[in-house]
Amino acid sequence: MFEKFKKELQKDKFFIIFALVVIIVLQGFGTIRIKGESMVPTFENYDLVGINKVYRFFEPDVDDIIVCGYDGSKELLIKRVIGLPGDEIDFVEDKDSVDLKYDLYINGQLFTEDYILEPIQQIGDVDYPYVVPEDCYFVMGDNRNASSDSRTEKIGAIKKSDIKGKVFVRLYPLDQIEFF
Repeated sequence: MFEKFKKELQKDKFFIIFALVVIIVLQGFGTIRIKGESMVPTFENYDLVGINKVYRFFEPDVDDIIVCGYDGSKELLIKRVIGLPGDEIDFVEDKDSVDLKYDLYINGQLFTEDYILEPIQQIGDVDYPYVVPEDCYFVMGDNRNASSDSRTEKIGAIKKSDIKGKVFVRLYPLDQIEFF
């Protein structure tokens, strides 16, 4: 009798493993439509992106583009990770610039970004220098002057538990498919 049970279990093992893989794939990935222009030029309004939800079990890194919530809000944000726990974020006015412009410093080092189109002119209502709390991340939209993000007290630093996943691909428009 035990041998018969063992044989049945062997047959079912493939099905069980296959079912688990399907569940992980279906639950581990998703899509979200970009709403707004806070991530221009990386993403445009109505772009469709693929999300790796398994990512939330790993440690985010600087430059990762994440999907996250914030302090009890049901609104989801798509932002770029700029600062990690313990990092010191500072904005210093560029005195050499004719127009108002701020340079971003992380841990005393100038942070250069080749994906933003305009100089930073909006630094929000957070006090600087700002130290990112433990288990939190400082995030900003790529369209620095038109993004509500960690620079505002309303949103602030994003808790690790509020991270829903990482954007890994742009799916639409079809002529702009790109992996991140």
